[in-house]
Amino acid sequence: MSLSSTLLLEIEPKVETGTASEITRSIGELVAWLKACNYAGYEPYDILNSPLLSGDWARRQPFATLLIQSAKRFGGLRLRHLLRVPPSRNPKALGLILSAYCDLAACGQSTTSEAQSMKRALQALRSPGESEFCWGYDWDYVSLRGTRLPAFSPNSIATYFCATALLDMAEQFHDLEAREMALSATHLLVTKLNRSVDTPTNLCLSYTPADRTVIYNSSALVGSLLARVAISKRDPEYLGVARRIMHYLADQQRADGSWAYGAGRAQGWIDSFHTGYNLGALLSYQNSTGDCSFEASLRRGYRYYVNTFFTADGAPKYFHNALYPIDVHCCSQAMLTFCDFAGLDRDARERALRIASWTLDHMRNPNGTFCYQIHRFWTDRTPYIRWGQSWMLRALARVKRQYLS
Repeated sequence: MSLSSTLLLEIEPKVETGTASEITRSIGELVAWLKACNYAGYEPYDILNSPLLSGDWARRQPFATLLIQSAKRFGGLRLRHLLRVPPSRNPKALGLILSAYCDLAACGQSTTSEAQSMKRALQALRSPGESEFCWGYDWDYVSLRGTRLPAFSPNSIATYFCATALLDMAEQFHDLEAREMALSATHLLVTKLNRSVDTPTNLCLSYTPADRTVIYNSSALVGSLLARVAISKRDPEYLGVARRIMHYLADQQRADGSWAYGAGRAQGWIDSFHTGYNLGALLSYQNSTGDCSFEASLRRGYRYYVNTFFTADGAPKYFHNALYPIDVHCCSQAMLTFCDFAGLDRDARERALRIASWTLDHMRNPNGTFCYQIHRFWTDRTPYIRWGQSWMLRALARVKRQYLS
């Protein structure tokens, strides 16, 4: 029985006319904006990049968290300009943009030079002091629990998206150097991340080599990458690791199909884009390997995702139990998730285009960029480059390739 025939989906898809042309126009405007700023910009968590906050005092708790969260929630561009935060290039953003250029190339656009530029940038921005390719974020990381990591320290999520983009580039442009970079990054992920949960059947990899966190989505995405590489390399070790990671993800799913963010006491929230990560990881693993052992988990999770995180008019919710804030990342991930499930849900095309239409109508700024969040009484229109612009280019390019080319 197909996945789509088993789902009881409550949203009635409806595609507005003109969506296809608006997507094409939006992609052009977004690419022009990214090129004009040389792919550098601001981030919700970059306030400590300010030269006025370079001292150790700004990285002590709880002051560091107060600074970061205040700048994320209320600072916008005005505070960053006031504190002279420099625009910078984020490796994960570049990886997402590279994947978008691969999709646009598949649609017939000439993006070879742009893809090569992204690859060179990723070579330059790799984490320093590491023998293998890996990437981190372009700001100092400071957590309430005391963990402090300098900018560009390797983490699983940034490395996953960069490695995946390089594999996309290798496939689209037959670029062997990009493939070797991706394989190097995959080796680092499987050898340097800590095994926070490690049993004969279950495995969860840490977020960074410096912690032992149990975060479901980051480990699952690494597992999906390992499966993709394992099949191309015929590597049984990678394949076994990937299967144990997926087994753990399936075991941590709740009866209603949802996942919490992680296993920690303060990580019990349920949100839409991390749920989308989990679903994408499971589906990618299944597509890469042909192993359908986790199809029941995939089915429950997809049903929960569709029936929980969207309003009647197509607006994506952030949390399972609250509409606001409506976040640009939730919009982009929804489009990508419905592209992923095109072969399993007969309504996936209409769903993806409906989310795209809603996002273009409600989240786009006059200059073609996308705002950060819509709150109940106000809208934060900050065009964060990693959190918003790179994700939207990735999503719109994928929708164009999947459904409109």
